[in-house]
Amino acid sequence: MSTPAPTLAPLTTNRAPDNTYLLWGEPRQEMSATTWADLPGAEIPLTLGSGGNTSPYGAVYVATFSAEAIVEHPDINAVASVTVFFGPDQAEPVSSNHRFVSARGNPEWSSHTLIRVADFPVSLTPRNVTARVKVQVNNGAKAGFQNWVLKIEQYNR
Repeated sequence: MSTPAPTLAPLTTNRAPDNTYLLWGEPRQEMSATTWADLPGAEIPLTLGSGGNTSPYGAVYVATFSAEAIVEHPDINAVASVTVFFGPDQAEPVSSNHRFVSARGNPEWSSHTLIRVADFPVSLTPRNVTARVKVQVNNGAKAGFQNWVLKIEQYNR
């Protein structure tokens, strides 16, 4: 018998984002980090709390990351995991299995997309919640990323 998944209350928003941030990169980048490492250039500075004219006190962020990716490994048994962090916190859903692309057969480039969400309640305390795409590769494999796009939608609280 399996454990049922937790019931989550959906977040309903009936408006456009307060801000949308876009960033992209074209050149191929290779990574082989076995722990979460920043994808070079895939970072959007964001702050919350008091101390600035444009920072909200709280916000919900929706991150969409899309890239052409490849994983190469002689045993055809490797995975590149990708997720988004906001400051030091990993965006939801948090999992130990964020497979983005796998090495299979004759590896070739393919397009992949993920969506992550971070919810920061209202607080006056200044916080750095810079969005960063992070990559982790297993089994000594090499992962490549190119033609990527990072979009952050911000819904102020």
